[in-house]
Amino acid sequence: MKTPKVSIIIINYNGKKLLEKCLESLYKIDYESHEIILVDNNSSDDTLEFVTKNYPSVIIIKLDSNKGFAEPNNIAAKIAKGDYLLFLNNDTIVTPNFISEMIKVSENDKTVGICQSLLLKPDGNVDSSGDFIDTLGVVYNSKSKTNEIRDISSARGASMLIRNSIFKQLNGFDKNFFVSFEDVDLGWRTWILGYNIKFVPSSIVYHHGGTTIKKFKSEIAFHGFKNQISMKITNFEPSLVFFKLTKFFLVYGFREIKIWLDYVFKGSTNLTSTNYTSLVAPKPSLKVILKSILWIILNLKYLWNKSKFINTSRVYSTKYLEQKGIISSIKK
Repeated sequence: MKTPKVSIIIINYNGKKLLEKCLESLYKIDYESHEIILVDNNSSDDTLEFVTKNYPSVIIIKLDSNKGFAEPNNIAAKIAKGDYLLFLNNDTIVTPNFISEMIKVSENDKTVGICQSLLLKPDGNVDSSGDFIDTLGVVYNSKSKTNEIRDISSARGASMLIRNSIFKQLNGFDKNFFVSFEDVDLGWRTWILGYNIKFVPSSIVYHHGGTTIKKFKSEIAFHGFKNQISMKITNFEPSLVFFKLTKFFLVYGFREIKIWLDYVFKGSTNLTSTNYTSLVAPKPSLKVILKSILWIILNLKYLWNKSKFINTSRVYSTKYLEQKGIISSIKK
């Protein structure tokens, strides 16, 4: 039986120190049928010189500007030769069998579209065991300790395996997301298309987390908030959008205002949770919220066209995904 080829795609921006450890670990994996594609977001350090010298087999794509996370992955996917695409953060250290464990799950069930590794922090604590979407389209990160393969709403882009054919069918990541929740949007659309997403605990990856994001806090906050709203508009059926958005702003709007006021006057908030992905983290501001809403208004045509494309090919309804527990307010 032919071993499927995996294209490992890594996005980098001034991350030489992180990338050294990541590539070192990749060269020790037990899965031979793979290629590594590095997309560099116009780094100013000597990352490319280092990779060219020490890892000549790595395919390098150098961009002329920082294009975030979504679009660079799409660019790499266009030249990828793998049956599967594996999106991997540059601040990860992988274990030898992390690919083979996910491939095993995917190959045993053709309805599985995406798999996620168990992401651990350097100290061994759980960083992520999958993302989940609640009934209003709000995303939270699960850190549950489980040894069972289970369904999740979406896989984290830090270590995500997806069939190349499905990625193409979905038109890849939404490049307008730039960064933040692009992996959730892709996962949600994968479920809508009729495929499953699995968390594979035997595939272990150590994830430093947030190193690049910390350098662009306000930009990440902007994309995080407008991307959350965008997903609700496009991924719910049109008949549900108005109700979901209205309830979202009523329920969470006051919550976000409270967080914002806490940061302004106290410098911190007691409303954040280790199991919850804050809507406008890091450090929300009124300016960010207004900028995000303006972006939504100016891009309604794009959002409508995306919604139309998604719902034309819809296999699983929101109601079905709620019954299945993929969209659920019960924390897992």
